[in-house]
Amino acid sequence: MIGIALGVLLVAWLPQLLSYSFLTILSVTMLLCLMPVSGRRLTSAARLQMAGLLFGTVFASGWGYLNLSQRMPMDMPAQELNITGRVSRLPEYRPGMVRFRFDVDQYSPLIPGADLQHLQLSWYNPVSEIIPGQQWALRVRLKPPRGFMNPGGSDYETQLFANRVNARGYLLSAQLLSEPGVASGYWLEYLRYQLGRWLTQLSLKPDADATIRALLLGDKQGLSEQQWQVLRQTGTVHLVVISGLHIAIACMLGYWLGWIVQRLAGGYLSVLTDIRACRIVPALCMAAGYALLAGFSIPTQRALIMAMAMLVPPLFNCHLGVWKRYQLALVLVLLMQPLSFYQPGFWLSFAAVAALLLAAAGSGDKRRIRAMLSTQWAVFIALFPLLLLWMGQVALSAPLVNLVAIPLLGFILIPGVMLGVLLSLFEADAGVLFLSGLSDMFWWLLALCAPPEGMGVFISRPSLIAVLLGGVATVLLNLPRWTGMGVFALFMLAVLIVQPKASLDHGDFRTTVVDVGQGLAVLLETRSKVLLFDSGAAFRGNSTARFTLLPLLESRNIERLDRVVISHKDNDHAGGYPSLATAVAVTELHSGSPAVRRSLAAKPCIAGDSWLWDGIRFSYIQPLRPMQVNENNRSCVLLVQSENCSILIPGDIESSVEQQILSEYPGLQVDWLVAAHHGSRFSSSYEWLAALTPEWVLFSAGFDNPYGHPATAVIDQLRSFQLNWLNTSDKGALMLQSKAGNCVTESYRDHKKRYWSAG
Repeated sequence: MIGIALGVLLVAWLPQLLSYSFLTILSVTMLLCLMPVSGRRLTSAARLQMAGLLFGTVFASGWGYLNLSQRMPMDMPAQELNITGRVSRLPEYRPGMVRFRFDVDQYSPLIPGADLQHLQLSWYNPVSEIIPGQQWALRVRLKPPRGFMNPGGSDYETQLFANRVNARGYLLSAQLLSEPGVASGYWLEYLRYQLGRWLTQLSLKPDADATIRALLLGDKQGLSEQQWQVLRQTGTVHLVVISGLHIAIACMLGYWLGWIVQRLAGGYLSVLTDIRACRIVPALCMAAGYALLAGFSIPTQRALIMAMAMLVPPLFNCHLGVWKRYQLALVLVLLMQPLSFYQPGFWLSFAAVAALLLAAAGSGDKRRIRAMLSTQWAVFIALFPLLLLWMGQVALSAPLVNLVAIPLLGFILIPGVMLGVLLSLFEADAGVLFLSGLSDMFWWLLALCAPPEGMGVFISRPSLIAVLLGGVATVLLNLPRWTGMGVFALFMLAVLIVQPKASLDHGDFRTTVVDVGQGLAVLLETRSKVLLFDSGAAFRGNSTARFTLLPLLESRNIERLDRVVISHKDNDHAGGYPSLATAVAVTELHSGSPAVRRSLAAKPCIAGDSWLWDGIRFSYIQPLRPMQVNENNRSCVLLVQSENCSILIPGDIESSVEQQILSEYPGLQVDWLVAAHHGSRFSSSYEWLAALTPEWVLFSAGFDNPYGHPATAVIDQLRSFQLNWLNTSDKGALMLQSKAGNCVTESYRDHKKRYWSAG
């Protein structure tokens, strides 16, 4: 079974799928491994593992080919299509828009190389309610399922591909063809919608309504930021996000219910006293029912598979050891979702179960209280490195809080919610009072356990090597005490807590042109200082900084920006600053725009001003008085120079300002040039490129943006000068570094290239 898992994981790492001819060879080799004649030199166990490895590789490759054949080509520009189909999931409501999954019945015109099946659509200012199971005829504008690619950021492309989203888009027009019904193929989601609608009619308080929806339907949209903050501070996010814990509790309640019925019925039917099915079948039914009620999402599917792997073999008197069943669950989950490898929940779930199994094996002679404490400690230590890797923080109070919170959830909250819902069917007022009381008690207890804000949470972004060492340490800590590995394991675990901060040498600097779509954000780091030039765009009450810049800063453990430069007031350069300023300390703020200086109390970027940080020269070189005054030409222009490398960041200046800079700084040349105004045809003039002769020209532009950036004329000029160029829309974040006399240029997409990703 381990061979199958390794084969699936191997394909998930490939930058390109294996060819059909090579997969055919692997399939034949797999069959040969299963033949007795191949056993002359290999043991049967080795042959089975090799066959499993080949099967996992072929299976995952086939899954990948199938999904790629349905997906819209990643380099295709946006297309307008007429489609008919049905809403397949509960919609997500946001201010001014609703987002929903849509299963396609037919569409036109056809897209070459794609057979669209599943879409993610947004409807801005909707005029009708979206209900699962509805059939619609839509006019949509679709684009490939791409995402931003930055260090530390979430991999949205992988998430969409794993969820089999073939394209994303928004509605241009809509016509409802038929209403949903229980008899349709989407009856489960329709029932969940009706249950959610019924909960709305109960008129619960917002906090109570959000809590009940999260626990009953897996719908987390209503939880407030304050509630999320309490959950993060106490390490109890898993209590309201339906996952393995909830399915395990449902399974346990079903098992106990079956045991009670078995004991009561055993007095009349002695044949029932020793039948495992009387306990296992109710346990699995309860777990499956709860998973379906929660929408049968990937985390609940994973938890249900694990429960089935543990309980089904004993049901049929199949004597599999507990670790064999653990491996069986692992393989089944990977076969169901071959990209589970990239989901934090996959690692957290299996690490927690492994810790529980190890703790259970070593707690045979311990008293109950001591066994509970050691179990919580084992799970906390097992998840510690993984939580730092995926989330960047760990609540230190989590073991003690969960010692109380998990029994509260299992014995009071979940059964209480079920009871409250049933009570509301007969007496709505009493049910509302009961459910509100449960919710208030739950949040009151968690708030009581929460440490003051900023305390009790360990924040770090360790390297992968440190996490691997921490993982080995957690295994050693869970071994029996007589092995004597505990002290050694604690030293290994210390690498996660006390780790050297990666720093640059004096005289070197690192630059990251962040992938923020149609906008600009450039992070510059020296040995002890950090500067950010522009902050990306804001949109509909949010900003790209929240899921591009902030994760990047967290991944590099940057808590303070020594200087932020907002080149001018355009949204695609200044829109992300409010989100940034609420999360990160900013020592100085400069801007070339009078409007920004007034609204944010910023200082001007003074033409000719220069300063030295760690041997790196920073200079503002924009003209004091632009010949043509407009907002773009007010942009700050920043030149950064080391002994060996230099980069010029000109904001959105136009060609007239470019000429002024060349006149004031004759002989200016740079290694890296960030193209002005994202590659607009009004910038990057012939004279500008001829004078600067950059080794690389860097574009920060959105994929298939409506402005045509970078302009064809600009690209033609680069070709005429035989200059290299990179675009964030193609390559993700662009990572530049002056190091040991070299000017190194890399792209994040090349580092993270997988067979399904763009670029």
